[in-house]
Amino acid sequence: MPRLLLAVFALLLTSLAPTLAQDTNISEPSFCVAVWYPSSEHPAGYDSVMDNLDVIDVIHPFWYNPTPDGGLLLTNQAEDAEKLAEWREAGLVILPSIFSGVSGVIMDEDARAVHVKTIVETVLRMDYDGIDIDYEGFALETRDPFSEFVEELGAALHAEGKLLYVTVHPKTDDLGAWEATAAQDWYRISAAADVVNIMTYDYTSRNEPPGPISPNEWVLDVLTYAETIDPLGKFRVGLPFYGYGWTRGRPPAAAIPYEAVMRAVEAFELETVRDPDSGELVVEWKQPGLPARTVYLEDAQSIGLRMASVLELHQSLGGAAIWGLGGEDPAVWDVLREQRPAPCIEG
Repeated sequence: MPRLLLAVFALLLTSLAPTLAQDTNISEPSFCVAVWYPSSEHPAGYDSVMDNLDVIDVIHPFWYNPTPDGGLLLTNQAEDAEKLAEWREAGLVILPSIFSGVSGVIMDEDARAVHVKTIVETVLRMDYDGIDIDYEGFALETRDPFSEFVEELGAALHAEGKLLYVTVHPKTDDLGAWEATAAQDWYRISAAADVVNIMTYDYTSRNEPPGPISPNEWVLDVLTYAETIDPLGKFRVGLPFYGYGWTRGRPPAAAIPYEAVMRAVEAFELETVRDPDSGELVVEWKQPGLPARTVYLEDAQSIGLRMASVLELHQSLGGAAIWGLGGEDPAVWDVLREQRPAPCIEG
């Protein structure tokens, strides 16, 4: 009898093997790399995408803005058929970004309903994999309506087998540092969305005096807070591939690409140092006859240090989302190739 029971048990395990393997695959680690395009006015931004398709998994083209009545306004070159064909051929997950700096469309229930319907219809019409919602800088009173919008949109997209990503301001607690961070309820957003992109850059904004763009300790603190909300596999850390230059040390700063800074460093034999908090290059431009300039710049070394520190403490992080394509340090892509801990299992 014991032998018979063992045989039955072995047969049962064999029959369950495909299911067990399938469950194991679901829990495998995954690190996806997403890019926003275009994320600058640099003409080489598209080349950055196409030259690094082996390490890019998801693309968020900025193709739409909301209208007050809930519709969608197409941006310049939106729904580009040639680009879509190239990205699909490369196997990219395509989730266009809808960008808005205002909150009116989600404060009105009727307009919000139209907005959800229009977004879903657009995703289906264009056969996108889903949509990325990047609504920034709105008032605290928008907190609940925005959460309701995300919940309604998530339910509608999921019913069609589509994905919802939401891009949020960085913060280290529920309220954050300013009103717009408090207006985004990460608990409700993460529950309704498939992925949450965190904009862990502009720690020093262009409207402040010179300072680091993305200090490592701050990024770690943001991810530590995110981990109290949901498993980190749902979150993407924002990686900046750009720099800021302040003329005479006064705001506003201008975004500046790596290649432009390096040309000046070489031409004028400028000295560079590393910011201790971020690892970013700091360049002081002081040439006779030219206004003084202070630059904080991301490059392969600063991104490599950030990736290493993030992955050391947050190994289950779901990936990275990149802002600042075009003229970036080309070696940053090798950093991602070498340091990403696992392939992307996004779908």
